[in-house]
Amino acid sequence: MAQSPGAPGPGFQTRAAELASGWLGSPSQQTWESGYVPLEDTTRLPSGAFHSGADKAAYEAGQFHVNAPLPYGPGKQTVRFDHGTTATLPALGAGQALRAGSLGHCPTSSCPTWLTVTGVRAATERVRTSQGEATVPAWAFVIQGYQGEFVFAAVKPQTLPEPVDPARLNGYQGARLVSVSADGRTLTLGAVTGCGKQAPSGLVYETKDVVVVGATDKPAPMSPGTVCPADAVMARVQVHLGDVLDGRTVINVGTGQPEAAVG
Repeated sequence: MAQSPGAPGPGFQTRAAELASGWLGSPSQQTWESGYVPLEDTTRLPSGAFHSGADKAAYEAGQFHVNAPLPYGPGKQTVRFDHGTTATLPALGAGQALRAGSLGHCPTSSCPTWLTVTGVRAATERVRTSQGEATVPAWAFVIQGYQGEFVFAAVKPQTLPEPVDPARLNGYQGARLVSVSADGRTLTLGAVTGCGKQAPSGLVYETKDVVVVGATDKPAPMSPGTVCPADAVMARVQVHLGDVLDGRTVINVGTGQPEAAVG
C-alpha cells in the first residue's frame, strides 16, 4: 500500500502479514527455492592476497595484464546442489569472470600497479546458496607473484526481485537471521542499535509457510545537548516460535526478502 510522503508506515503485524501473504507463488519465492542465489562471495583468494595496497587496488579496478589465452567456455553451465537438483544457467567466460566483480575504476586516487595473469584452467568451487551447499563451475587463475590460484565462479548468479514500495517502518526495523537453535524454536537475530536508541527487542510473525522477523527501533531518553557519535552496532536479539521452524522461510520485515542463517 502506497504511503503519502512523510506518513508513517504500517505497524509490524500489518507489514509482516502483507509480506507473508505475498510470498507464496512470488518471483522471489521461485528464485529463492529453485534458483542459484549465492549467500557468500563466490571469489576465492589465495592465502596471502594481497601483497600490497596497490595490488588490492589493481584487483578491485580490474587492472589485469593477460599473458595466457582466456577460454570462453560453454554458453551455459550447470550448478549442482547437494540435495540432488541442478540449475543450468548462462555462463561467464574466463575474461568475463575475471572482471565480473571489478569496480570498473580505480578505488583510490591512483592505481599504478597491474596484475599479470599467467594461466587459467576450468575448475569448480563450493558455494553456500539459498538451496544449501552447491558445486559451481569456476575459472582458476594464476597471477604472477602469488602462490595458489584466484578462483572465480563461471556462472551468472540469480538475484531476487527488488522489494516494491518498501514500507516506512514505524517503531521497528528489519533484522538479519544469525542462527537457529537446535530444536528449531528459537531464532537469533541481528538488529541495529546505538546511541540514542533503546535496546532492541525481537519481533516475529508466523504462518504455516513463513516466519517474518524484525526488531523494535525506538529512541531512548537523552539529556539536552547530548551528541551521538556514528556508533551504530549490531545487537543480538532472540525470538521464540510457536512451532518449530521446519523448513519455513524466514523473511526480513525491513527488506521483504528471505534470510538464511549466517552459520
